[in-house]
Amino acid sequence: MKRIVFFTSLIFFAAALFADDEGVLFEFNQLKGAAVVHVATVEEEAYLNGQLHNQTQFINRTSTTVTETQKDGSAKLFTHYMTTQNNFFKSTGKMLSWGEEESVRLYRDKNGQLHDSDNDFLPTVQSVPSFSDKKIKIGESWTSDGLEVHDCRELFGMNEAIQVPFTATYTYTGDEEIDGNTLQVLEVQYKFFQNNLTENHYEQSGTFAGAQGQAAQKIWWDNEKGELDHYVEEFIIYLYDTNNNTYAFRGIAHGEVTEYKSVNNKDNLKKLQKKVEKYKLDNISVKQGDKGLTISLDAIQFEPDSDVLLPSEKKKIEKLGEILKEFANDLLITGHCAQRGTQKAQQQLSEERAEAVAAYLVELGIRDEYHVFTQGKGAREPVASNATEEGRIKNRRVEITIMD
Repeated sequence: MKRIVFFTSLIFFAAALFADDEGVLFEFNQLKGAAVVHVATVEEEAYLNGQLHNQTQFINRTSTTVTETQKDGSAKLFTHYMTTQNNFFKSTGKMLSWGEEESVRLYRDKNGQLHDSDNDFLPTVQSVPSFSDKKIKIGESWTSDGLEVHDCRELFGMNEAIQVPFTATYTYTGDEEIDGNTLQVLEVQYKFFQNNLTENHYEQSGTFAGAQGQAAQKIWWDNEKGELDHYVEEFIIYLYDTNNNTYAFRGIAHGEVTEYKSVNNKDNLKKLQKKVEKYKLDNISVKQGDKGLTISLDAIQFEPDSDVLLPSEKKKIEKLGEILKEFANDLLITGHCAQRGTQKAQQQLSEERAEAVAAYLVELGIRDEYHVFTQGKGAREPVASNATEEGRIKNRRVEITIMD
């Protein structure tokens, strides 16, 4: 089971307003067009009937935009999710691969409560954080309802999402000075329980029998910016089936939320094209796409049938790196190859070459490893004919997308 921890996955353009000795008013003041990216890492151990089954690291990336706002302070949100996972037992040293993608549209009120989601499976932790209507002093607590959502279509053979309500207790514990910023620290705790055999919430065709668990979270909130800075969470979840099996998931999550600006427009396209011309970079093109602005390294050269970059290509990437430093957005590196060999070999080579470019960008300090993702497309998206050597050269390319 993959647990996607997003703290409602969303935008924390909330303003926590100081009110001297009377306390702090925490409130989501949402602005149309405001957007953030949330990257969370979840390190999880899975147990079957008390025996360790596997250890997995999940990387969850969400990008969220406020699309509409209402007079009462509520807002309509659109969030795009990407989840990838790596087996923990054998560290491969590979870059993060681009994984499953989904999206959701929903509303959030000014206190943080979510409703009217158009995807029953998302977000997986809903209405956390959500705030009191009253000002809160250091040391004071409040409670608010939330929802745990679990996708067990494979585990229990059911089509519905498991949705378990809970009531969370929040405490404003104090302020911390981090990197010159004063952050407000909130501690959150909740437990949940559901027995499907007696409450009969789900289809009888599945084998789900019940769920229980608990979570403890610590949130660092930036009042000056009006948004989440970072958080950590410890959780344990137990799921039961009708065959008396117990599935336990224990883990630690941590993540950060950062503002981002859309780059996928004609002005930035022209800016990139001029930079490429200024650096006199050959065989490079720039275009707009679904995920952002894409720089294509056409006819990129590696050692024969390998993912080892030639020195000339490293120099080209170094110059591109200087251009990429001007943008804060995450990067997606996509490898393509010519139609030679088996499809499996094509796929593997395209993935390895994307990873080689990504690893070099990380080595150069352009991004850290949690903000560069890779994927391979094999020979499935050619830009020229594979019938000629000239065409095959064009199809051997790596694309760098500055993501929205």
